[in-house]
Amino acid sequence: MPTLSFVFFGTAVLTYLAASSLFYLDVAKGREAAIRWLAPALLGAAALAHASYVTLASFVAHVCPVHSLQFMLSMASLLASASYLVARHRARIDALGLLVAPLGLIILLGTFFIGTSQQSQKLPASFIGLHVLASLAGFAMFLLAGGAAVLYLVQEKRLKSKRMLEGGLPALDSLDRAVHRFLILGFPLLTLAVVSGTVWTKSVAQGTPQEVLRHMLSYATWIVFATVLGLRVVGGWRGRRAAYGTVAGFACVLAVLTLYIVRPLLALGRV
Repeated sequence: MPTLSFVFFGTAVLTYLAASSLFYLDVAKGREAAIRWLAPALLGAAALAHASYVTLASFVAHVCPVHSLQFMLSMASLLASASYLVARHRARIDALGLLVAPLGLIILLGTFFIGTSQQSQKLPASFIGLHVLASLAGFAMFLLAGGAAVLYLVQEKRLKSKRMLEGGLPALDSLDRAVHRFLILGFPLLTLAVVSGTVWTKSVAQGTPQEVLRHMLSYATWIVFATVLGLRVVGGWRGRRAAYGTVAGFACVLAVLTLYIVRPLLALGRV
């Protein structure tokens, strides 16, 4: 089984690399039909290999997937890839694969070197599973929203300077709608994750400094995204302002994720 796990890992790395290269060519060089079909197909294959690798790795290490940092990070990436593959045609955001595929590769390599870790929890498994599922699904939505916001800012800058890529990026209206839709999907999940995470902290961590900082960032993330959504309705926020607000919120999400990653590494350093 360890050998099979490594085979899936290598397959995922190669297909992520190939998908990333094709998405770049699609955006930078032109929209050939073969590239438009092959790039998302390779991303889907990479996601399947990634899922197989992390599942087998959890079994090899005898770690419950829900308690595995490796599994949780990978699932967030896989949910983002799956959501992108489903929404890319309808939302006209094919170019977002330029960010989704490399991020999948980065998370895959990162979790390989982090390895598996298990945390002993005293809360019910169903409660932990609810918190983890809401966190992962929310992260996937905000990842896509943040990626679409970044592409919006890039495209707007190129339009103003009249320096367009030969292949082009999605229209600004399509990117703005995509940002809003992904925020709408992710915000209820973030709310559930923040509420359940607060209960988790009180029951398990007893307010350690890392937990307090992580939850302060979680609350800040909720406030930023709530503000962006609220101002879009009340103040008519569109385009650049909404994109900057979304990027700021996603930066908070990445900060929370970083604390999740650093915590087990610091624990290992104290052993």
